[in-house]
Amino acid sequence: MENVIQTQDLGKRYLRCTALQGLTMQIPKGSIYGLVGKNGAGKTTLIRILTGLQQPTSGQYSLYGVPHTDPDILRCRRRMGAVVETPSLYLNMTAQENLRLQYRVLGLPSEDSIPQLLELVGLGKKADSYPTELSGGEQQRVAIARALTSSDDIIVMDEPITNL
Repeated sequence: MENVIQTQDLGKRYLRCTALQGLTMQIPKGSIYGLVGKNGAGKTTLIRILTGLQQPTSGQYSLYGVPHTDPDILRCRRRMGAVVETPSLYLNMTAQENLRLQYRVLGLPSEDSIPQLLELVGLGKKADSYPTELSGGEQQRVAIARALTSSDDIIVMDEPITNL
């Protein structure tokens, strides 16, 4: 079975603080994993590394078998959805426009599933609402729908239900 994520002795150090050390894991396609730990255990750091926002200071990882040092890793990251604690929506765009932008950025051919995604997260009637017109939980649900547009196999979430 293909591993969608694989790490080998992955680590991240900030000055005098070690955020992640010696993480080795394999996550096969079709599986669901949850990382549980105290604050400061490295969960957010791992997600930031996998999504390319930070580089590891030691070890290696691969997505879909592509090593993180390979330029093709960018293509692999486009197949990954991410939901973080703060939704980061474009304030000048409605909920459906935020999703439409995601489709364009990813080069997806059809935006036909936007109404279904908004229905799935309980926001079918709020498609034309701007983020300032949505509660924190509703904004987070738009972010969840956005992650679902881009994901083939991987959705990484960092405290995705904090605002719900």
